[in-house]
Parts: sequence; C-alpha cells; structure tokens
Amino acid sequence: MNEAEKARAQAICHEEELARAKFEAQLRAHRDKTARLRAERLARQEASWLERRKSTMAVIRAGLADLREKTTRMRAARSAKVG
Repeated sequence: MNEAEKARAQAICHEEELARAKFEAQLRAHRDKTARLRAERLARQEASWLERRKSTMAVIRAGLADLREKTTRMRAARSAKVG
C-alpha cells in the first residue's frame, strides 16, 4: 500500500469517525429533548391532578355529609316505628 492509499484510507476513517460523532450528538440531543418534554408533560399532569383533586374531595365530602343526614333520618324513622 503506497502513501496515497494510506492517506486516503485514513481520511475515510476520519470521515466515518466524524459522521459517527455527529450521529451520536444528534441522538443525544434528541433523547435530551424527549426527556425534557416528558418531564414537562408529567409536571402538567401533576398540576392538573392537584386542581381536580380539590374539587373531587369537595364532592366526596358533600356526599359523606348527605349520607350522614340520610342515616340519621333512617335511624330516627326506625326508632319511631319501634318506640
């Protein structure tokens, strides 16, 4: 192998290394962007859940209060029948 062929082979090898490095950098950037977008989506979901949680808890509390009142009326009606 003469010097020209060696130089050409080294140039090709160098180009492949540069292409691989560029590809890996693009891949890393894509993964970083995906991770950032996922974190933002999860944060939005968490905030949304916290907002909905307040209203859900209010509905549950109202339902429990209604249930207590109904139970009290039923007990009063039962004791009136027995007594």
